[in-house]
Amino acid sequence: MAMKIFINIASYRDPLLQNTVIEAYNNAKYKDSLVFGIVDQSYNKETFDIDSLPFNQQIRYLRVDPEYARGACWARHLSQTYYNGEDYYLQLDSHTLFDPDWDETLIDQFADLKQYHSKPVLTAYPHVFTMDGTDYTKLTKKKYQGFIVIMSHPKFHNDGAEAFLNATSMVVNYDTSVHGYLLAAGFVFCSGTVVEEVPYDPYLYFSGEEHSLALRLWTHGYNIFHPRNLPLYTFYGNEYRKVVWGDAELEQNRPVKWWQYDRHSKEHLARVVSGQDVGKYGLGWNRTIEQYRDWTGIDYLTRSVDPKATNGRHIFMLDYKSQIP
Repeated sequence: MAMKIFINIASYRDPLLQNTVIEAYNNAKYKDSLVFGIVDQSYNKETFDIDSLPFNQQIRYLRVDPEYARGACWARHLSQTYYNGEDYYLQLDSHTLFDPDWDETLIDQFADLKQYHSKPVLTAYPHVFTMDGTDYTKLTKKKYQGFIVIMSHPKFHNDGAEAFLNATSMVVNYDTSVHGYLLAAGFVFCSGTVVEEVPYDPYLYFSGEEHSLALRLWTHGYNIFHPRNLPLYTFYGNEYRKVVWGDAELEQNRPVKWWQYDRHSKEHLARVVSGQDVGKYGLGWNRTIEQYRDWTGIDYLTRSVDPKATNGRHIFMLDYKSQIP
């Protein structure tokens, strides 16, 4: 298979990073088609020996001392600089497990959507895996009791006082992929051209990452879908690892504190989602922010949410073949 998948992995002092990379490779049907772009914010002693892996030539890797880490969005942005024209783009968290032949599963679903939509994006919160304490060799996959995990129930944080949304997830049973309007940053699968058309915003720290990217993709002409078969699993806790905003032992050594990045990030986010000119990290020209409001019920200009957006049924119930206005 000649088609290549570029896999964007941003990591912060995550002991499961090695497991994620090896699992992705071992469970892929087309192993030679994988290309990893990894940005590892960790000390050298905390990472793993990439050169020892038999597929090391398929890994493009950058390590950054954690004192200089600037959050997931910045790291995902750096990972994208390793993109070199691969056909597909897959974005993951650094603590992810995979079903056998996961790559074929995603490509087949993408190809089905591609018959009806020029720029489909598959996204959802992955299934769950659990861990026996901090024993990284004892990981157990657990599928949701349903087929599709969708984002729903959006609400502006602090009742509109800030520009980012809170959202929850629902597990539903559908026989096909379904239309969506929000995005999960821990799983994104689409055409590789997204890297050049909607590059990751390095000025966001954490808050607002998912819904600003969903809005940017949508206004650039991409259609969001939640897949009927999601062959990925993630660990939804932080107890086994450090996180960049909670790494107290390093905070005093940082030249710029995490909360300073976060404050600037939220100011930048407000400009992005209100349609202000922020260059290539802003909204697209294919659709307007007002059209997104009419489609979803989310109004970034007034920071309000129409009741119809609560469960998104007006979108989720549409045939996946149907076109978006």
